[in-house]
Amino acid sequence: MKEPDEQLRALLKQWREIEPKTNFESNVLRRIHLAHTEEPGRMTVLELLLRRWLWRPALAVAAAVVVSVIVGSSAGVLTSRKPMTAASGELQFLGSGTLAGGYVKLTTENKR
Repeated sequence: MKEPDEQLRALLKQWREIEPKTNFESNVLRRIHLAHTEEPGRMTVLELLLRRWLWRPALAVAAAVVVSVIVGSSAGVLTSRKPMTAASGELQFLGSGTLAGGYVKLTTENKR
C-alpha cells in the first residue's frame, strides 16, 4: 500500500471513540445504489425525441428547419388563390369592375 494510506490507518486505529458497524461499507454502497437506480419504464415518443434527438444542437437546428419549412409551405398552400378555370379566366376582362365590362353593360341596356 501507499505510505499515506498506512499513516491514515495508523491514525484511525488510535481513534477508538466511534467504531462503524461491521457492514457499514456495504450499507453505504447499497444506499448509493438504491438512490441512483431509476425504474426502467417505457419512453413516450415525445420523451425520446426530446431526450435523445433534440438534446444535440445540430439535430435541434435541423428539426427547427424542417418544422419551419412544413409550416411555411402549408401556410402558402392554404392562403394561395384558387386556380381559375379556362372559361372564367377568358371572360374575366368582361367583369363588372372593368372598363370593357362596363361598356358591355351599357350597350346591352340600351338595346332593351
